[in-house]
Amino acid sequence: MPCRKVTIEKVEEKRQEMIKLGAIYGLTSLLTVQASQELDTLLNALASKRDSEYFSLQEAYRYF
Repeated sequence: MPCRKVTIEKVEEKRQEMIKLGAIYGLTSLLTVQASQELDTLLNALASKRDSEYFSLQEAYRYF
């Protein structure tokens, strides 16, 4: 998902989709598992984005 901006809203949207798929098709269905994997990817990208922003700020404040 590198070409899309990862936001909390997109994460929440995917989470809701996964919950609905799980309720309809079951937790072990291929559709639910795929949605879960996509959610994991979004969460990892969001965490990576936050880490890089944190370290950028930490580097900037290093000089103060």
